[in-house]
Amino acid sequence: MKQKYKITSEQAKEIRSKIKGYEKTSAFRKLQAIMLLGEGESIEAVSQTTFYHPTYVYELVKKFCVHGFEQFTKDGRGGAHRMNLTKEQEEQILDKFKEKAIKGQVVSLGDVKREYERVRGKETANSTFYNFLDRMDWRRVMPRGAHPKKASDEAIQASKKLTFS
Repeated sequence: MKQKYKITSEQAKEIRSKIKGYEKTSAFRKLQAIMLLGEGESIEAVSQTTFYHPTYVYELVKKFCVHGFEQFTKDGRGGAHRMNLTKEQEEQILDKFKEKAIKGQVVSLGDVKREYERVRGKETANSTFYNFLDRMDWRRVMPRGAHPKKASDEAIQASKKLTFS
């Protein structure tokens, strides 16, 4: 037999006192449905007030009884479930190389990648590593070999012959 979950009038009063700060959130309507049911409203009246299906109202009551008030107030959204390192770890890796970069010295991305893999504990794909650098606002800067509009060596020598000393 299924267990029936009930909201007492004390729980409804507790919800009413805590619900004040959640007027503009999705938690407000859910808590309002539980609170109205606990204050003695019929399931049909609660359903019409909150625009929730009666079955869903009962599900909300069950969640409240099992998990409590925090189930509705915490933000369940979020990402970085497959994150390799924490933000602090990532910042610590780059802090080691930041001083060198500020001094104007060349920072080898191979060294940074080896440090990243050492902290992570396993080998890392280049795309993952470059995404890490992008997140940290680092970019790969390489000097080009020559200016794209550089004259040929023959033109440079011919120019030298034309100048008067």
